[in-house]
Amino acid sequence: MSASGRTNQCLHFARLSLSEGEQAVDQGNLQIQRRHEEAALFHSYAGLMGFCAEVAGQYGLPPVRDLAELLSREGLPAEVVELRLLMEDGTTWLSALVSTYQRALIQGLDDNRVNSSLITSQSDYLALIRNWLIELENLVNRHREHYLEC
Repeated sequence: MSASGRTNQCLHFARLSLSEGEQAVDQGNLQIQRRHEEAALFHSYAGLMGFCAEVAGQYGLPPVRDLAELLSREGLPAEVVELRLLMEDGTTWLSALVSTYQRALIQGLDDNRVNSSLITSQSDYLALIRNWLIELENLVNRHREHYLEC
């Protein structure tokens, strides 16, 4: 599968997980809702990493091992510089997505101590992750349009 195909697949799975999470809310099943919230978060992060692999391939960069390693490289293309700037500003959608992903790997989404001002109830994760996914898809599409122009 191509890097762009993998990115598309991950973003699609994230959208599906969000949709299924919303159905679980309607049914009042919090455990299934949480499963889909975490799946949406993990697929969104995988989509981000897929996009990083796309950019690396587009510019002939060494393969991406992880986000921090990629962002620490010198002489990066504009797409990666934009990601770096978004990560350096701790208030952006990207820094929130990455920090929530890292936290979820260790303790799940149940602990509201981190980002407690953002999360007030379990169902808020669906809206929050959906917003992050929209931002990520906009970023990916904008940069893909740039590739086509070149």
